[in-house]
Amino acid sequence: MKGITLERNVVKKDHRKVRLRFALAYPSPYSVGMSNLAVRLLYELINDREDCLCERFFFSGFRTPPLSLESNLPLGVFDVVGFSLQHEIDYVRMLDMLDSSSIELFAYRRKRPVVIAGGPAISSNPSPLEDFVDLFVVGESEPVLDHLLDGLSEGRDPRQLAGCLPGLYVSGIEAERGRVESLEDAPHAVRQVHPVSGQGFSSTFLLEVSRGCNRGCRFCLECYLYRPKRERSFKRVREILEQGLPLSGLDRVTCISSAFFDHREIADILAWMRDRHIRYSLPSVRISRTSGDVAELLAAGGQRSITIAPESPSSRLREVINKPLDESEMMGLLEESCRAGIRSLKLYFMVGIPGEGMPDLELLKPMLSGVISTGFDPRSIHVSINPMIPKGNTPFQWARMVSEPEYRSRVSRARKICSELGIRRFESMDYRWGAVQAFLSTSGRGASSVLLLALKDISEGGQGDLGTWRRVLKGMGKNFETIQPVYSEEDPLPWELIKGGPSRSLLLHEYLRAIGGQK
Repeated sequence: MKGITLERNVVKKDHRKVRLRFALAYPSPYSVGMSNLAVRLLYELINDREDCLCERFFFSGFRTPPLSLESNLPLGVFDVVGFSLQHEIDYVRMLDMLDSSSIELFAYRRKRPVVIAGGPAISSNPSPLEDFVDLFVVGESEPVLDHLLDGLSEGRDPRQLAGCLPGLYVSGIEAERGRVESLEDAPHAVRQVHPVSGQGFSSTFLLEVSRGCNRGCRFCLECYLYRPKRERSFKRVREILEQGLPLSGLDRVTCISSAFFDHREIADILAWMRDRHIRYSLPSVRISRTSGDVAELLAAGGQRSITIAPESPSSRLREVINKPLDESEMMGLLEESCRAGIRSLKLYFMVGIPGEGMPDLELLKPMLSGVISTGFDPRSIHVSINPMIPKGNTPFQWARMVSEPEYRSRVSRARKICSELGIRRFESMDYRWGAVQAFLSTSGRGASSVLLLALKDISEGGQGDLGTWRRVLKGMGKNFETIQPVYSEEDPLPWELIKGGPSRSLLLHEYLRAIGGQK
């Protein structure tokens, strides 16, 4: 990979001495992929087996055949290509990585390699990729990984594997999502591969403290696909760090968890790292009665910026999405954070929550004024606004995205409010990218033809950008506002052959509560 000259804990094996050669492909740039714990975990677990090797591939540009970091070999020489898909936007990149490597795209025509896909986007809805993928890993991969590698190294048919193992899905056959029963006993990457410092990347040890969330935010995949919340104990976290930090040569930790502030031993974990002069950070902070108590611990770990996602300045809309937030507790946390030396703040908001109106958005001004009054300089505050994007297997899978004019109007008003308060750091997602995500996250198998049209546009000189999608939609007689499929509450949904997640009745009950149709 251009620009990467030295990494720690790279594994290089002789291709002639293993039974299975596994290409771990992440269809985003290296810097994004190596910040993902799943990549580090899968790389370590597969290479720990004597009969397998695993080499990494990242996206480095459309129509650029990817080569492995370890041996500079192309995808086509591997027995298995496994894609880790975090976001639906990566689907076109995935197809381009295969196509530019001269690998047959259609699964029914392809002899080798076996193409596998997993990750949150797949666990939510694999349907758009069913024409291209031989086997999907749905849910959590740890319980099924060794069985999967055994079967593939024996040359077994992917459809046979899916028929006998939970966590594996092939098109048209009912499957059960994989789930780790106890995070305490689950493997964790300890010999983490990462770039050596000084090459434009800031290396950190990725530590998964908990998985899943019991809060039940109605737009959130983490709350519904990865429930119930499971924790690693302070004792187990300490063991991982005592083993992993020396092996990885790192003194900085990023705690991975969507519900770390709900962890029973959060103060013990942070204090232990502080006392050993380990730098640590949390990607985001959840507001609770106890969150202010750990602000000083966060600052002691070297964290100088915190991220909070209120989602809406309106308490009414926070009830709609089932994300209650006590603003007095939030202001208390921010005051504690300022006193502790944290100086930068990022706030995430959503536009397009069902039932939203412009008066709800006007509440942004008093909320941000309150934030400034806690001590944060307006110049140090970063506000990000994005559309609410419906996802399969959440209550909002039946919801529609906000219209483009409404979105642009609300973003414009939010930008003006921030400007009036002296907040200059403001960003918003382009509505059109949100619409593409909504389309891919809720579509059925027919979306494959649209992905192929986008790939064709790229092969004819397109850049894979919004221009590509605009031309594709125009050719279909659609636009960004009309691309998302519409489902009634009675319609079968494309992803419902995959069981083991939240029941349809639960999701519908929560959706009706959100829109006011049921208590």
